[in-house]
Amino acid sequence: MQYKINREFDPHHWKKEFKNELRCRVTNLLSENSAHLMSSNIQKHAQFKQAHISNNQYSEISNSEFAQLEINERHALIQNVYDLAKNGIGFWYGRQGLNRDSPPQLADIYNWLSSEETLSNVKAITGIHSLAYPSAQITAFAPGDFLTRHKDDISTEKRRVAFVYNLSEDWHPDWGGLLQFYRGDGTPTEAWPPLYNSLCLFHVKHVHSVTCVAPFAPKLRLAISGWFHDE
Repeated sequence: MQYKINREFDPHHWKKEFKNELRCRVTNLLSENSAHLMSSNIQKHAQFKQAHISNNQYSEISNSEFAQLEINERHALIQNVYDLAKNGIGFWYGRQGLNRDSPPQLADIYNWLSSEETLSNVKAITGIHSLAYPSAQITAFAPGDFLTRHKDDISTEKRRVAFVYNLSEDWHPDWGGLLQFYRGDGTPTEAWPPLYNSLCLFHVKHVHSVTCVAPFAPKLRLAISGWFHDE
């Protein structure tokens, strides 16, 4: 497999941290060469569409499709997304599905995610040994993109552990795009900037969001996100 874990990675170190709050951020997960290769393959081969909710339905639209809309149609779409978001519902961000049927350079990433090595490490960190497989997407948050506060706990899908693997080098916290956690009443608690080559793991019961990326952010916030599921 072309993606290699950092030789200094020790899952038992992160197990202690995860146990305290049912979340942790594993730093320097992959070797430097592997992280760069993964980032390069995503930038070369991913074809993003803007994922969003409008008229209370999930949808995706490509940049070319958006450009073909009349000006008033574009404004109406964005306004509809914002009307839902101001009430705490919705998102607007670039998305590329990730699975074994993706283009080969991207399917290799999914194969790494679903490998026995990766699953074993996630099980060791979380203590959840029933994890069987991941579902995943590649995300690209541009200036203005966001993901409102929510939980990932969908029992019918048997999600147990959410993950975000960050691939934006030298990201400044002032650029936004923070993985923000909350108490049940909406009070913000911990916030994690998208540190390059870090794997965020957290139980699906956690309320969280991705804060809006600032208009002056000079590049995309790239990540792979998804869930590890029970059988």
